[in-house]
Amino acid sequence: MTAPRPLPGVPEAKGHPTLRRYPLRRVRLPVGNASLSLVVPDERAWKREGSWAPSVVRGAEPPYWVRIWPAALAAARAIAAAGALDGLRVLDLGCGLGVPGVQAAGAGAAVTFADQSSDALAFARWNAAAQPGADTETVGVTLDWARAVVPGAFDLLVLSDVSYHAQHHRPLLRHLSECLAPKGVVLHADPHRDAASAFLTACRAGFEAHSWTRATMVQDRRADVRLTLMAQTGDDLRAWGARCGAPVNGGRK
Repeated sequence: MTAPRPLPGVPEAKGHPTLRRYPLRRVRLPVGNASLSLVVPDERAWKREGSWAPSVVRGAEPPYWVRIWPAALAAARAIAAAGALDGLRVLDLGCGLGVPGVQAAGAGAAVTFADQSSDALAFARWNAAAQPGADTETVGVTLDWARAVVPGAFDLLVLSDVSYHAQHHRPLLRHLSECLAPKGVVLHADPHRDAASAFLTACRAGFEAHSWTRATMVQDRRADVRLTLMAQTGDDLRAWGARCGAPVNGGRK
C-alpha cells in the first residue's frame, strides 16, 4: 500500500510569493474525527515586528484576518459533519484565513473565498489546495463586500463572525438575496454578539432559521459560538440541520 503523501507545510509555503512575507507556523485543528492542517501567519511574531501597528493607530481596522477565531472553527466543524460536498458551490464571505471554506474544499466543494485582503485570500486558497480531498480549484475574489456583491450563485453561504457591525447588515442581507442558489442555505457563526443577534432577527423575516451553541476553543481563545442555519424552506433547513449535526431543539451541543 502506498503511504499517503505528506501535507504541504511551512517549507512549501515559503515558496509562495505572498505567504513567505509572513512569519509562518503550521496548526492542526481538531475537526470531527480528523484534523485540519493549515499554514498560517505567526500572529505573535508578526505583532512583535510592528508592521501593522502604525496604520491601526491612524484608525484602520486591525488585521483580524491573521487570527483563527472560534466562530470559524465552529463553522468548519459543522461543515465537516455535513460530509461530502462534491458538486456544491460554497461562498466563504469575509473569509479571512478561510477555515470553513478550507474544510469545504477538502470535502470536495467548489469554494469561492471573498475578502478585501488579497493576502488573506492567498492563505485561504493555498491551504484549500493543500487538503487531500480538494480536487476543484478555488476562486479568490478581492473586494469590499460591504460595497459590492460577490458574483455567482451558491449552495452554501458561510458567514463566520462578519455581522459584528450594524453597518454590515444591509450588505450581508443583499448577499443573501442575490447569491443563494435555489435551495441554498446560509451558515452563520458568531459568539453571541448583540449586533449579530440583530442581524439574525432581520434575516428571519425572509428565512427559516435554527440556532444552537457550541463551546469552541482555538489555542487560548474560547467562546460559546452560536451556529445558525438559514434556508428559504423548512424542508431545506431540516435537511441541512441533520447533516450538520444541529440539535433538533436548538441549545447546546
